[in-house]
Amino acid sequence: MNKQKGFSTLVGVIIVVAILAVAGGGYIYYKNNGKTLPGSSTVGNKVLDDNFIKMGEKSFGLDVCNQMSQAEVAAVIGKEIFKIKDYSNSGSTGCEYFVTEKSFVIIDVGYGDMASQKTGLEFLDRVIKTDDRIKFENFLSYTEKGLNDVYMNVAPGQKFVRVGRSSTLAVEEETLIKLAIAVESKVRSYR
Repeated sequence: MNKQKGFSTLVGVIIVVAILAVAGGGYIYYKNNGKTLPGSSTVGNKVLDDNFIKMGEKSFGLDVCNQMSQAEVAAVIGKEIFKIKDYSNSGSTGCEYFVTEKSFVIIDVGYGDMASQKTGLEFLDRVIKTDDRIKFENFLSYTEKGLNDVYMNVAPGQKFVRVGRSSTLAVEEETLIKLAIAVESKVRSYR
């Protein structure tokens, strides 16, 4: 009789442990598959508290040439855009906005870690600065000819936006920063 009571207790404990494991596994699955409370969003497994979608089908960076139009860029930089060209590859999506046949500004959405970009640029002896006018975590990359690119961290470790110029003939440094601020505003509009 005691063996049967011990066996029943053991079975009961196993059932309770199994129920807890299933419940815990369900909770982990729920959290890791993008289910969030209303008013929040996720990037990977992280819940974002700034309440705008940064990744996925409703995010900036799927079709940059149409999401930041030729007319919008022209208005910000104060120059006519000669032509635009899609600049997308396996690691990024972007658009080149030509102000002459060879000079352009670029808006490029990269998928990966912005910190890796910074490390690579530092290795190339670029001078790195930040700009408080840009609210995203950011850095500006300077060559011996001046500001070349502005990087903005949209989703840490996963997505960043680069606003750059092909040469100093394309736009002035302050105009490039002004364009970066306009792009930041556009990215934040994707709510």
